[in-house]
Amino acid sequence: MKKSSKLDIGYIAKLAHLHLTPEEETLFSRQLADILGHIDKLRELDLKDIPPTFQAAGTVDVTRKDLVDRQRVLSQEEALANAPDKERGFFRVPKVL
Repeated sequence: MKKSSKLDIGYIAKLAHLHLTPEEETLFSRQLADILGHIDKLRELDLKDIPPTFQAAGTVDVTRKDLVDRQRVLSQEEALANAPDKERGFFRVPKVL
């Protein structure tokens, strides 16, 4: 989008249910025009020989191994020990409809 074109920030604000002052409309119109100008510059780049990527930082595997820590495992009785209401080995809670 060219900087000279007028962006209808009032219409966008109405769609988003925002109440903007005239000063805010002017400010946001200018900011949105700048953002769209940068996007237009990016569109000019020749990217046909650049493979798409989903992770630019090179992070490989950030998840931990799924191991059971036996020191932190509670038996069913221990887990239910402080339950305010229990029934047949389970927590009893009110129905949520």
